[in-house]
Amino acid sequence: MTKSQRELLIRALEFYRDERQLDNLPQDEKFRYYDYDENGNVTYKSVDAIDANNMNELLAFFH
Repeated sequence: MTKSQRELLIRALEFYRDERQLDNLPQDEKFRYYDYDENGNVTYKSVDAIDANNMNELLAFFH
């Protein structure tokens, strides 16, 4: 992967993250994103929490 391809990928990932507002989710002490289920319990298994954590890992990998 060239440097310009890497930068384009990073910008695309950041755009997706920002459009979904994934970085607005709360984070725990290990910096993992979480959400709340319908009962108000913390969950890491919501679509948004999963996407936020995956996006965070991808961005960390490509930075």
